[in-house]
Amino acid sequence: MNVEWYKLDNAGKLYASTVTSRVSTVFRLSVNLKSMVNPEVLQWAIEQTVEQLPLFKVIVKKGIFWNYLKKTNEIPIASIEHYYPCSNLFFNSHNTLPYRILYYKRRISFEVSHMLTDGTGALEFLKLLVTYYVIRKESLDLQMETKNRSSLEFADSFSTYYEKNVPSWQEGLDYAYKLPFKFDKKGIYHITTGKIDIREIKQLAKYHGISITTYLISKYIEVLIEIQAELAAKPKPITINVPVNLRNFFESQTLRNFFVSIPITIDPRLGEYTFHEIVQKVQIEFKRYLNIKQLKPLIARNVRGERNVLLRLLPLTIKDQLAPIIHSKFGESLYTSSISNLGVVSLNKDIEPFIERFEFYPPPSVGNKIKAGIISYGSYMYITFGNISDIRIVEREFFRKLKKDGIHVKIESNRRGY
Repeated sequence: MNVEWYKLDNAGKLYASTVTSRVSTVFRLSVNLKSMVNPEVLQWAIEQTVEQLPLFKVIVKKGIFWNYLKKTNEIPIASIEHYYPCSNLFFNSHNTLPYRILYYKRRISFEVSHMLTDGTGALEFLKLLVTYYVIRKESLDLQMETKNRSSLEFADSFSTYYEKNVPSWQEGLDYAYKLPFKFDKKGIYHITTGKIDIREIKQLAKYHGISITTYLISKYIEVLIEIQAELAAKPKPITINVPVNLRNFFESQTLRNFFVSIPITIDPRLGEYTFHEIVQKVQIEFKRYLNIKQLKPLIARNVRGERNVLLRLLPLTIKDQLAPIIHSKFGESLYTSSISNLGVVSLNKDIEPFIERFEFYPPPSVGNKIKAGIISYGSYMYITFGNISDIRIVEREFFRKLKKDGIHVKIESNRRGY
């Protein structure tokens, strides 16, 4: 795509204006190798990857009305990881890349702002990066196909599939229950990952007659209901934000953001819920939302909000002041937490023997102090909780419930003494 700059997509504009000292908009995808990272080989792999994926050859610039992305010849430099994950990228500085590449022992991490891409786009970048790395490091006789990247990878698919005649999604949500935990110090992001055998959880989900994702979301809601019952005087709805990859419903090759979030709500004010009743509600919501006709209004709502004339005319400095407030009141205040499943990672069979695992860390959030990210590779699933408070009851109770259901869980954390 032969342009010098391009606009942020619909989701990217929102994320760019909601960056604060605690809300970095940065999420992480990482890969663990079976040998120590070679920094020189990693740097070579980075250079090959950004040449193959020109979407990532950009820096963030501030315009009068919106942030935008400008082409750059700057090559990202891999650095040793030395701080908490998903920290701020400081977009107020000049010529900032919207991502970073870190390494530590056997781990390579790709941390990227949601203003550039979503989990699908980020995973494509990391898969290509690790493929180049392994080919060079292990001297594999594997030819990488060099191709001209399609302009479709740059497409703003929100605009492509926005239809003027489709009404905006207008379903009202009550303010959701919020976990009453104090924030830890700014910049601290507690990570807890549970490693589980896919065969075990697949068998358990089959026993219940449901999908793995439905089981995990239902179990998470069950945990949050119990925590609220213990800590809150009056119950509020438990609402989980579930991102949906729109590429599964609309033809799109974009590597930019192309997802919407659907709400799944259980209201304890209506009475006690058994696990079976929670499962039924989750299934109903999935069946209701996961089709093109119901997803179109969600796209319409997002695009119309961005195209509002008054909003467009506001200078960027004012947008940056108002956006975090609006996002908190009309966005995150409606959700208790979020859980995102990136699915199963597939690699070239010649690369797989050198890879141990993948992990996905969700971006830190003030409104949702604890969020979960799920990714699978090989025989294992990795469920990661990101937490900006120092209270770990949610993670602990969630994994306890999995163990009680017969799932073996190996837990790792960056917390001391976990």
